[in-house]
Amino acid sequence: MAGTSTALTVIGAPESSLGMHELPNLLKRWMTLHSDLTTLLAEAKEKKSQSKALRDMILKIMEKNSVVQLNVTKGAVIHKTREKKESLSTDYLRKTAETFFEGDAAKADALVKFLEENRTKSVVHDLRFSKTKESGL
Repeated sequence: MAGTSTALTVIGAPESSLGMHELPNLLKRWMTLHSDLTTLLAEAKEKKSQSKALRDMILKIMEKNSVVQLNVTKGAVIHKTREKKESLSTDYLRKTAETFFEGDAAKADALVKFLEENRTKSVVHDLRFSKTKESGL
């Protein structure tokens, strides 16, 4: 095939086939991709922020005028409402358990402690890039 491939050939390779001599090239490639992703994520964050501001303005207008659906060339923009549940934070669990145990804070704390201590844990391996102040990378 003509052209260059962007696929990394060592992905999925047995660990025994990877040597220290390949590490500098792998690191350089990973750092380049990391830098590219950082730039793309910053752009995506800005676009999400703009999208949210526009969405909020559109929703406000639609709610004010009791509009549920707007037909546009590519389909329809629909105003939907849904309920969102509160996250299961430690504070929420403690507060709810205390209500369940009719104000018995000791039982509530014991339940929350038991839940926290018995949560499934897993080990995750990852790479982090820490820039030095002098680094141009």
